[in-house]
Amino acid sequence: MTVDSRPEHAATPAEGTSSQVRHARKLLAGGATGGAVATVLALVGFGIGYGTAGLLSAALAAAMVLFFYAGGQYVMVRFADAGARLLLSVALLSYTTRVLVLGLVLLVYQRHADALSALIPNVVFLTTVAVVVGWLVAEVWVFSRLRIAAYDADYQAPAGADDET
Repeated sequence: MTVDSRPEHAATPAEGTSSQVRHARKLLAGGATGGAVATVLALVGFGIGYGTAGLLSAALAAAMVLFFYAGGQYVMVRFADAGARLLLSVALLSYTTRVLVLGLVLLVYQRHADALSALIPNVVFLTTVAVVVGWLVAEVWVFSRLRIAAYDADYQAPAGADDET
């Protein structure tokens, strides 16, 4: 019996989605909530502490982190029911794409650093760390409450095992 054929993993008509998709959605919502809370705290704190430049720096950093994590988790939601190989391939493609997009953002920043001199590097760094930690702490908290059943598959004796005694 495979994991996919077990009744607890099958979608019920009333729900319309499998448990894997529901779990991935809960992780996305939980992580986004944690990231949003950290974002608000960073925007308020750095907005008060550094004014408009701090607010802009914090907003840019938070937007990049939320894009990176939400994009990756959304891909996991979309492919939650896929096989392991396809899921790994999609996850690697998603990660590579997100890293390339962030690399392009950094390249644009480097080329136009004079026009964007209002950004405060320490605020960008601290906001990035805060939003990542907020997202991950919330995601771990949600994951610990998903109540995913863990058990061994039914034992199947090898063919001819009774004949050898």
